[in-house]
Amino acid sequence: MKRFTFSLQTVKDVRRDGETAAMEALAARLQVHAAARDAAERSRQRHDAAEAALRRPAAQAALLVQADRDRTAARAGLESATLDLSERGFAVSAARRDLVEARRAVEMLARLEEHHREEFRRARDAEEERELADVIEARSARTATLARRAASLRAP
Repeated sequence: MKRFTFSLQTVKDVRRDGETAAMEALAARLQVHAAARDAAERSRQRHDAAEAALRRPAAQAALLVQADRDRTAARAGLESATLDLSERGFAVSAARRDLVEARRAVEMLARLEEHHREEFRRARDAEEERELADVIEARSARTATLARRAASLRAP
């Protein structure tokens, strides 16, 4: 009996490797995105602190000037962090799309393999049925031959 072999197994293995790489890339991008989100939050907190310093009554002029500079720097940092976070979000989305595509490619080959397995099973079953029919036919012929011989030996 022939064994089932899937001729696209190497392709399937390569696609599985691609899916694994896509998962790893997504995980890395999610970590970078989380770091960017944390940086944006810290930048927002610095901006809020600078804003609060500007609102304090009875502050000296030098402190107000420094607080204004701090606020301006914090605003620039916040804008930069927000932009970086947005870019990281796009990178995460792209990595998710890549993972979905890789998973679909693997699933498509898995379905194709299952289809080939089913065809193989049907062909194997048909072959077994033919062999069984041949055995039954040979036994019937042998039984008939033995019956004729027995009848011819009994006849005077």
